[in-house]
Amino acid sequence: MIQRLLSRIEKQGYKARILSARHTSSLRQEIEAWRRKKAIPEELDEDYLHEFDFSTQPKTFKPKSIIIVASPQPIVRISINVNGKSIPVTIPPTYNHSTDEKVKKLLLKAVEPEGFQIAKVILPWKSLAVHSGLAEYGKNNIVYIKGMGSFFRLNAFYSDLPCRTDTWIEHRAMERCQNCSACVKTCPTRAISSKRFLLHAERCLTFHNESLRGFPSWLDPAWHHCLVGCLRCQVICPENKAVRDWTENRGTFSKAETALLLDSSEKEKLPARTQKKLEELYMMEYSKILSRNMKALLRNVENS
Repeated sequence: MIQRLLSRIEKQGYKARILSARHTSSLRQEIEAWRRKKAIPEELDEDYLHEFDFSTQPKTFKPKSIIIVASPQPIVRISINVNGKSIPVTIPPTYNHSTDEKVKKLLLKAVEPEGFQIAKVILPWKSLAVHSGLAEYGKNNIVYIKGMGSFFRLNAFYSDLPCRTDTWIEHRAMERCQNCSACVKTCPTRAISSKRFLLHAERCLTFHNESLRGFPSWLDPAWHHCLVGCLRCQVICPENKAVRDWTENRGTFSKAETALLLDSSEKEKLPARTQKKLEELYMMEYSKILSRNMKALLRNVENS
């Protein structure tokens, strides 16, 4: 059953692994260990790690396995309009949630006829992907999958599907990373280090431009190049050579819409049409910081 399921998923262009649900406790213990070592910045813990759910069980079944699925995704390009000039804006892979429901439907179609169930779970997906053997860590703490590079989005599901062949691989960086420092050299904030495995998340540009806290004084506005997130360490990485040019144009914001986005961080003030565009880009959850980030991008355009 498991091999048939994995084959079915891969035929649709996705990649997946299945491991025992008992590893949920191991994932929790890993995070607690990093906390005890004070290796996780308080702000990161508060903004992201609290979302993980290690204890909630599905109401209709007892989990026996975890299915982790990777969906390939391109860089998304949109354009905004300032003073009649069209300006391209980039959104990195992983922000597009549209594949989430597709993956869920695919899994349901595969397991329900066999009498099994699934339920989505919010766990440390990157860590889970590496432990399962689906992915490997890069020196930049981003995970990579053969054939996809880092251009994908992860999702995980509990299932009552028995997991008779279990896998648990310890964290490690890709072998190729041992003799490569491309990401270390290109990171403008020096968040990536050759001296430790964990990223210095408190310096990561993605962390700061997703945050509501405001940019720290040491952050140079010239470093911004994406609407949210950052692509510098990904596009320079040799593992992404085959996918780094994979882009998809996903719409245009008029001069009036751009002006509204620059003027307001309150989504309620945006016209329904503009809100719909943001929803289709899965940017509504970042509506409070889009104005700030767009202004930073435009300062770079003006100074270039």
